[in-house]
Amino acid sequence: MLVIAVVAAVVAGSAFAYWSDDRFPARSAPLAGTPVELRIQDGVTARELRTVRVGIRLTDRYLRRSLHRGVRGPAQARIARRDRCGHSQSGERAVIGTGNPGFLCVDTSNVEWKAMLNEDRPAATAVSAHEYVHVWQAELGCLPQGDKREYRWMVEGMATHLAWEALRRAGLVSERRVLMTIRREGAFDPSNHALRTYERRGGRPPQYALWHRAIRALLREAVARAAAPRGRPEMSLRRFCERAGGGIAWREAFTRTFGLSPAEFYARFGAGR
Repeated sequence: MLVIAVVAAVVAGSAFAYWSDDRFPARSAPLAGTPVELRIQDGVTARELRTVRVGIRLTDRYLRRSLHRGVRGPAQARIARRDRCGHSQSGERAVIGTGNPGFLCVDTSNVEWKAMLNEDRPAATAVSAHEYVHVWQAELGCLPQGDKREYRWMVEGMATHLAWEALRRAGLVSERRVLMTIRREGAFDPSNHALRTYERRGGRPPQYALWHRAIRALLREAVARAAAPRGRPEMSLRRFCERAGGGIAWREAFTRTFGLSPAEFYARFGAGR
């Protein structure tokens, strides 16, 4: 019975690997200096490939140098053309990108991606940067899945903030440009609900902009309370991830990391809005 179980496991694993490769035919290429293997589908242009690579590489460098903890990997980055990042998706409703433990994907056939690539190259670069942060969060343990999502606005706001911060530190964008993006994407849209309502709920660009703004406000609060270094406040995001990933309840990890409770922050952020 043991032999049968082992053989069954091997067959199942092989079948899954075959299914994955069969469903996503692509060529492989290492991304030098990172733990990432690129999987590039036919039809992806040199410009698209370069944009995705820049986003991942700059974020990898930023996490290692500024937060002293990069992605250790291995990680696979799929750059899709023919196939979606999620096989249940199709057409304009498909997501542009996704990031999970050891895996990220950017769908270059997405109409929104194409528009960004032509009209706003930094925003297109930020897509792969954002998804790479999710890989980093997963390694630290602060990327809850499914029913365990309890602080979604933090997960997504953190990924967005660190992605744009990586681009800013590299000189691709200015602080003014980041603030303009937050406003333009809809952070001040009156349709946005109170921040606490997004602990489990997802969102669209206006909500992501709101969450980005919330993370920036949270870091200012942490610095004001001497809970984060003034010159490198993003270190507190790493500390939160390590605490939450280490088994501490997220509200307690939040309070210990940033110097105020989620309820206190919600009240202060709401008053600021």
